Amino acid sequence: MPDILLIDDNEEILTANRSYLTGQGFSVTCADTGIKALSCLNKSSYDCIVLDVLLPDLDGFSICKAARTITNTPILFLSCLEEADDKVKGLTSGGDDYMTKPYSLKELAARINAMLRRSGGYEFKRGDFYIDADNKIIHAIGRNILLSEKEFNLFMLFYENPGKVFSKSEILDRIWNGNTDNGVVAVTVLKLRRKIEFAEAVIGSIENSYGTGYSLLPPEREKTV
Repeated sequence: MPDILLIDDNEEILTANRSYLTGQGFSVTCADTGIKALSCLNKSSYDCIVLDVLLPDLDGFSICKAARTITNTPILFLSCLEEADDKVKGLTSGGDDYMTKPYSLKELAARINAMLRRSGGYEFKRGDFYIDADNKIIHAIGRNILLSEKEFNLFMLFYENPGKVFSKSEILDRIWNGNTDNGVVAVTVLKLRRKIEFAEAVIGSIENSYGTGYSLLPPEREKTV
């Protein structure tokens, strides 16, 4: 079970994030000040840190720099500051990703999972649904779904970007680096859809937006904070 440290001075946001992420199979620790956050980091290790910028004592950029002296844990900034300079400052201070408020809880979980996967040893679990990236297996509703490399990469592209429509040309560039054609894209999407359609209730469904592209429709409507 991945351990997540949430740092935010907004109690409502902390409560919502903790509740959702706990339901997604994460172990969650919360801190509402920079001092408490640094105390947590000195006492325990975490698999991912979700960090606000505007805190009552220390700013998130300073906390990120301090965290980088003791850990390589992935850090996701979650802030109301949306200027490009703020995002650049967050990434150059040691952050791995930057999201702005308001945001989707499902996207937040997907971005955390993406960072965990990139940092190695990724295995996402939620009840009777989990993703084993090392073996390219999705387990859902008591069945193991073995995917090819391209099918797995395509699934993760959809899963980490819920509701986002990707055109065939975008998928071609991201999954095949442009080294195939739209026909192969369509066939691979169809194979993936057939493999996961029995588990739409927990995974979601791949939808074809005619003339636009493909997306993964979540099993339930996204909630926004």
